Amino acid sequence: MSFWYKISRVMKPREETSDHAKHPDLKTRYYGASFTRVFRKAKQLENESGNINKLIKADEERGEVFVEATNGKDRFDVIMTIVQVGPNETAIDIVSSIRNKAGDWGKNFPIIVYVLKEFDQSFPNIKKG
Repeated sequence: MSFWYKISRVMKPREETSDHAKHPDLKTRYYGASFTRVFRKAKQLENESGNINKLIKADEERGEVFVEATNGKDRFDVIMTIVQVGPNETAIDIVSSIRNKAGDWGKNFPIIVYVLKEFDQSFPNIKKG
């Protein structure tokens, strides 16, 4: 992550993935796996990783998993939205917000990259767009 990217994040308290993200690490991920498997993995991140320390809520009907993450003294709210886009094809988008601060100085970025790396290691990535 560049110095200029961090400067652009000074007053922005959140970061998110999307299909049209400018940074390649923040692009929506598409996996060759069922919705159920990806959703289950999202719920299990609390048990498997050091940064995700608490599952707040998992709503399978809406495809959303809300967790709390930590990085040093900072706390983050992370929402993962999981959508089945085809047979055995599932997409995931992530929104990370730092708590109690006006800007994140790029601290949400590594949280999202960390979560996506966990999914990348578990499921085959299907390149889109």
